[in-house]
Amino acid sequence: MPSISDLDHENPVGLSSKQIQSIAIIGGGASAAIILDTLLKEPDSNIRKIVIYERQDKLGGVWYLNPQTIKTPNHIIKSGNINFENDPQLANPFHDAEELTNEIRLPRNNQERFLQTPSYHGIKTNIIENMMTYSDNRNWGVEGNDRDGKYVVGTVVQKYIESYVNQNLNNSKVKLSLNSTVEDVERIDRSDDVELQYRFKLTVREELKDSTQDRWYQEEFDSVIVATGHYHVPFIPHVPGLKNLQEKYPDLVQHAKFYRSSEPYKGKTAIVVGSRASGSDLTKFIAREPGTKVYQSIRNYERTKVLSSKTNVESKPPIASIELLNSESNKQKIKVLFEDGSIVYDPDHIIYCTGYLFSYPYLNRLFNNSITHEGMTVSNLYQHTFLVNEPLITIIGVPIDGISFRVFEYQAILLSRYITGKIRLPSRNEQIQWVNNRYDEKSNTRLYHTIGVVDALPYAQTLVRLGQVSSKTKVGREFPIMTEAEVQEYKEAGEKLRKFWDER
Repeated sequence: MPSISDLDHENPVGLSSKQIQSIAIIGGGASAAIILDTLLKEPDSNIRKIVIYERQDKLGGVWYLNPQTIKTPNHIIKSGNINFENDPQLANPFHDAEELTNEIRLPRNNQERFLQTPSYHGIKTNIIENMMTYSDNRNWGVEGNDRDGKYVVGTVVQKYIESYVNQNLNNSKVKLSLNSTVEDVERIDRSDDVELQYRFKLTVREELKDSTQDRWYQEEFDSVIVATGHYHVPFIPHVPGLKNLQEKYPDLVQHAKFYRSSEPYKGKTAIVVGSRASGSDLTKFIAREPGTKVYQSIRNYERTKVLSSKTNVESKPPIASIELLNSESNKQKIKVLFEDGSIVYDPDHIIYCTGYLFSYPYLNRLFNNSITHEGMTVSNLYQHTFLVNEPLITIIGVPIDGISFRVFEYQAILLSRYITGKIRLPSRNEQIQWVNNRYDEKSNTRLYHTIGVVDALPYAQTLVRLGQVSSKTKVGREFPIMTEAEVQEYKEAGEKLRKFWDER
């Protein structure tokens, strides 16, 4: 099989229409739903098998509200940890098997795999309906208590995604595997007459219901599409003294991923770190509980200062340090020092709404632990979709803050045309140059994969340009039309939502 150094860096990158016959889609959320539908609509393809692997017991991705919740695992999600520390790859039991076998049953694995989604009671969409839904079904399909104008509660989105996938499950090419976590992806040689020199062997761990065991099995595919999004592995930034606090008072430090309702915070003092969607929501919800006091720590404090009009909410700059005090000589036990010199003693909760790390543990061995840059960005990912050095593994759903489902749809159309051999990408040299330019501009930060209001339309137009085909080429789904007026409507709605967020 070819090594990375063998790959042609000068010529355009493409596949023939007959090369890809089987595809694994990892993830069962919004990006998986649209790539499945788009692949099936693509004519003149040779695709015979598509399997969706979803580790939850239900479709919907991050919009699925787990019936069971757990406490923040502070023994794993430590202050400043990167993705490899929080979310390591498991050993592949087939590597040590004494004889060839297609299935292995082992005791339930206890490694934290962050199955819980970040959905919580009261979560609502923050993108207008017309721009968040897929272009062929622009209505959530609900009225009444589940709808707030152009916005809906999270359970509606989960049902929308589930329905979108379900419409294709009667297709004989499609298989859905729930409760199934992909734990390893390996390249293997192939000896058939297909032009490709290798394919992929996936090792999957299925949690067996009503059992204390996991079923491990393996399947082979020509191509792998990663559609897991970016809200799985929590990130808590480094703060001096925070690790000590996590060790001594593990129930005090929390991450927003494990928040479910505001009721436990009644009569408590909480510090909420973050001012984006989850930070704003949690501040709002907790402040509604009787007897609460909420301090909201804001990164851009000097520019923002006040986010809430509620009397029991006080804005603060970032936390400078956390100190555990000598309880014998002090009435207070915990001292939280903010960058402006102000102090909060003995909060009942510190909730970090500080985002997530990109993590693909099943690709760690294949990419020698270089699939991400410490979980902050995905390495060598051209247009946030194509791995420069691996043409048969692609990723959909990476863009942050984009127009959500609509961005995924543009990615899905481009990706489907690439997989079915209808388009060719720029040479690897050009792709690498794009990656390097992006790092020069954004560095290894959240901004690298951020597609905000300003970038939404240019990014969509770029994907359309890359996906252009000749008039003689038959295609399935067409790129939706995104207009300046729609983007402006999305922008204005977002500004209004932020202005009145604590009144919703």
